[in-house]
Amino acid sequence: MGARAYKFRAYCSKSTARVLETQLKTACKLYNKLLHAEEEEYRNTKHTMGENELRQLALDLRKRNPEFQALHSQVAQQVAERLYQARKRFLDGLANKPKKKKPHQYLSLVYPQSGWKLSNIRGVGQCKNKEEGSFATE
Repeated sequence: MGARAYKFRAYCSKSTARVLETQLKTACKLYNKLLHAEEEEYRNTKHTMGENELRQLALDLRKRNPEFQALHSQVAQQVAERLYQARKRFLDGLANKPKKKKPHQYLSLVYPQSGWKLSNIRGVGQCKNKEEGSFATE
């Protein structure tokens, strides 16, 4: 049986929206930094980084740079995986070469599943007040 994916719209307060927007910009900067490091590695050694190397580099950058520490570690790893998959599609001839992204082009973050739960499952999408959100954190 195949895996299922669900997509939900989460209504949040203005402060939460600002935090998420900041994290999107930070994830974009991390993606660009990883892309630059990948290009430098290839230019110097004619060797591309593997998925584990990119993930480890993302975690190392997160440790060293206070700006990247705002991202959850699994989010940083997902950014590295996104770059690896983009490069793999390019090398397989399925897509264009990965290039730097502008913050307004980086539109999604992948958070780990722990720490989130649905609240009022029957009421999802039926809230009259958007401030009543569909998600709650533990």
